[in-house]
Amino acid sequence: MLWKGKSPEETVFGEYLIRRAEPKDAKGVINCMQSVMDERVFLVSEYYLLTERGEQERIRSPDDLTVVAEKDSEIVGVLTIQRGMYRKNRHTANLGIAIKSGHRRKGLGKKLISSGVEWCRENYVKKLNLEVFSTNTNAIALYESMGFVVEGARKGQFVIDGKYVDDVFMTYWLEQPFNRDLGDLL
Repeated sequence: MLWKGKSPEETVFGEYLIRRAEPKDAKGVINCMQSVMDERVFLVSEYYLLTERGEQERIRSPDDLTVVAEKDSEIVGVLTIQRGMYRKNRHTANLGIAIKSGHRRKGLGKKLISSGVEWCRENYVKKLNLEVFSTNTNAIALYESMGFVVEGARKGQFVIDGKYVDDVFMTYWLEQPFNRDLGDLL
């Protein structure tokens, strides 16, 4: 799946169409994200902060990737990758993912993340980061099965349903920079 160029490839995955988002998808992206936020147990924010126009601009950014999963013309999954914006962290990116209830545990998350990792390879991202609640054990197991490792955690960073929850930091190294001259990465 190549994500470069104006006309991204589409992939059929079971009953889902997976493709790069276009500005016209902004409302569907917002609705999907808000649906997951409304569950109040998977994402930090409770309200999607971008307007439709703001989301369209984010989708247009050449430094970001947004991939959507559609079923029956409804966006039911969203993966975002936002590249580091400074020269010192251009080799990194942050991953976010949201899949609507009823569409989880079908391999969709793995497929979306795989497409994001491929985009990172094509765009010289060396380190892909994410944050996940310690209570989201299914997501953590998926990330670990794909090669993400825990880098650390902020203990008791959030309160969900009256209980303290850790913020777990995970990383996928596309290329280990240790013991290397980093000149070629800059």
